[in-house]
Amino acid sequence: MQNQPTGNDTTPIVSVIVPCYNSERTIRACLRSILDQRAPFPFHIIVVDSSTDSTPQIVESEFPSVRLIHLQQRTFAGAARNRGARATRSEYLMMIDSDCIARPDVIERAVRRHSEDRFAAVGGSLGNGTPRSLSGWISYLIEFKEYMPTAPERLEKTVPTAIVAYRREALERFGFFDEDMWLAEDILFNWKMHSAGERILFDPAIEVTHLNRTGWREVLSYQISLGRCSAEARRRAAMSGSFLIRFPALVALMPFVRFFNAVKWLARYDRRALMVLLALSPMYVLAAAFWSYGFFRGAINRPPQSEK
Repeated sequence: MQNQPTGNDTTPIVSVIVPCYNSERTIRACLRSILDQRAPFPFHIIVVDSSTDSTPQIVESEFPSVRLIHLQQRTFAGAARNRGARATRSEYLMMIDSDCIARPDVIERAVRRHSEDRFAAVGGSLGNGTPRSLSGWISYLIEFKEYMPTAPERLEKTVPTAIVAYRREALERFGFFDEDMWLAEDILFNWKMHSAGERILFDPAIEVTHLNRTGWREVLSYQISLGRCSAEARRRAAMSGSFLIRFPALVALMPFVRFFNAVKWLARYDRRALMVLLALSPMYVLAAAFWSYGFFRGAINRPPQSEK
């Protein structure tokens, strides 16, 4: 059955938080997919927006049942998620990015998995929403290859916040997301939970379609930013890969290590995607080199926290 956001007099089981920044191209499809969820319990939707485009006007005029929190100052995704989480008292806080289109059962599946065991977070898979774009394929494979719908269910150290449901108690106990990090704040937060013994489940049946970045300039420049922020996350916590902060020259090997790991992973779980990877291997290695360059810069110099 289709659910609508509940009124202020009732606390729903789930709050779906959608952080937005200049999302006018994707926000309609995202919100429609959430409103069309078939869940046997109430949920509501909070959009936390700091856009300079028409995103807030679209939400206000076309989705009156969605709660809009519009912020005048540019706000990073982690801070926006925190703002949305603090604006509700729901037991589960589901994060869905504004460039994702959710399958109609993601809320119901996530809550059911939480009810089966005690997980701090239950994350889902991301399908490729730009299959006709070569640059979109590279963006997809380099960021989400381990979280594709063909990947196995498993306990993980982290899951993408593009589609994840946190237990409120865990989110509050570990202090929410770091608000001054542009990217990789989810990796840092999830690592804190994992290193404290909390369990994070990846369930590929909880699926969204991700509308990836496209255009080589956009994709490659974003990899530099990802690399820089990944270095900062590893500086703040002794997580996997932290030794690269101490020995940044080793980052030069990472493009080849990442390519080898991608081939090994896809050979096991997705032969079709493997064929795409091999066909686009020079561009994958190039994108990984841009990430490594960003990581190296972040390892030797702290990245500016105000980066847009």
